[in-house]
Amino acid sequence: DNLQRFREIELLYQQSIALHKKKLLVQKNNEVHIPVVKLQQTKPLATVIYEIIKDYNFSSHQVNELIGLLESETGKYIQSSSHRIIKNRNWLIISPTENTVAQTILIEKEDTCIDFALGQLQIKQLATTTNYQPQTTNNIAEIDAAEIKFPLLLRKWKQGDYFYPLGMNKKKKLSRFFIDQKLSLPQKEKVWVIEMDKKIIWVVGMRIDERCKITERTKEILKMEFVRNAGA
Repeated sequence: DNLQRFREIELLYQQSIALHKKKLLVQKNNEVHIPVVKLQQTKPLATVIYEIIKDYNFSSHQVNELIGLLESETGKYIQSSSHRIIKNRNWLIISPTENTVAQTILIEKEDTCIDFALGQLQIKQLATTTNYQPQTTNNIAEIDAAEIKFPLLLRKWKQGDYFYPLGMNKKKKLSRFFIDQKLSLPQKEKVWVIEMDKKIIWVVGMRIDERCKITERTKEILKMEFVRNAGA
């Protein structure tokens, strides 16, 4: 009789944990987002936290670290062998750790399509027309071809990088730009840039550099379109 009751207690326990996970975990591509306030109100807190984080190779010894993370500032994190849990404002974000080495890809003038970790770049040369209006979507960069010297470099951003964001006449460090854009740490780690002569001309999928924008004097346009991989 006791064995039967223990089996039923285990069943009730698993049902309760499943219900807590359903209420707390928000899947976004390859990340899991957890609202901090809602987690703090959960009881029993330590047990629920352990049942969540053990699926991502965190140990029971890290439960108290995560509880401390709830009150920490943005950017603090704990890490397992495969994942990281980051405090980002009012959320905890569970994401796979990036083990890949940063790449640098050369873009030559004749290239029309470049594949990289986040997706694909499609490249075209266009002639301008009277009253041409540049496209304003973040995933398309249209820049003055006369300002471009090949080859270009497609690479991950690094600390110390800066550019002149479109619409601004003074430089801004990318780290500051990302704060203004409210990017989380996992999002920052996925940012790539296109560089020319040690000058960033496009933060891919976000903003071009002011110094290479299209003007009324532009005769030819270099158009680059970023097509993101599903889940990237």
